[in-house]
Amino acid sequence: MTSPRLTPFLLPVLLLPLLGACADLVEEDYRLGHPVAVEDHTLVAVFDRPRFGQDLSSFDQDRLRRLAEESLRRGSGAATVSSGDASFAQTLAARLQRLGVAAKADSAKGGSDEATIAIPVWTARLPECGRFERGMNPDYDNTPNSNWGCSVNRNIAAMVQNPADLVRSREASGRDGNRSADVLDKYGHGAATGSTPEVITAGSASTVGH
Repeated sequence: MTSPRLTPFLLPVLLLPLLGACADLVEEDYRLGHPVAVEDHTLVAVFDRPRFGQDLSSFDQDRLRRLAEESLRRGSGAATVSSGDASFAQTLAARLQRLGVAAKADSAKGGSDEATIAIPVWTARLPECGRFERGMNPDYDNTPNSNWGCSVNRNIAAMVQNPADLVRSREASGRDGNRSADVLDKYGHGAATGSTPEVITAGSASTVGH
């Protein structure tokens, strides 16, 4: 006996309920209906080589510091300093390293009168809100409108310090989880969250043997 086979024209009919269920999930869960995408972009800045014996201008020093801050805040990899002048590339890479940024020099690329710093960073792509395909009140079944929850995800994407946190967790800090739970519980009850200071006294004389 041969096992029964599904004919091709029956497959779409059987898949319709599954597709309908997926559509319902998108409409009912704003995280699926208005997802926050995290993309890997590159910050690029060009620095002119200062004259012999001179340092970077105060403007360029400030630019370099702000690039380092962005790399530490949402960097997704090491910075690359490219210049035809190997000494200039090494100098900028060393400055970034002193600011806490992983940086490497590449003297095989670029002109000798300038240096290009490329820093890969995570960027959150904000969902577009304000569309009401089903109207403000589409039906009487308490179905959320098509814009429901969009502003929540948009605000999260706009405020997150490191967009990479939206797609993966960071390494554990080593902090005691029990202590964290205790602090949160006290905070919720309006109690002091700090530890009680230890009372140190001079002590008293022993009465043993008297």
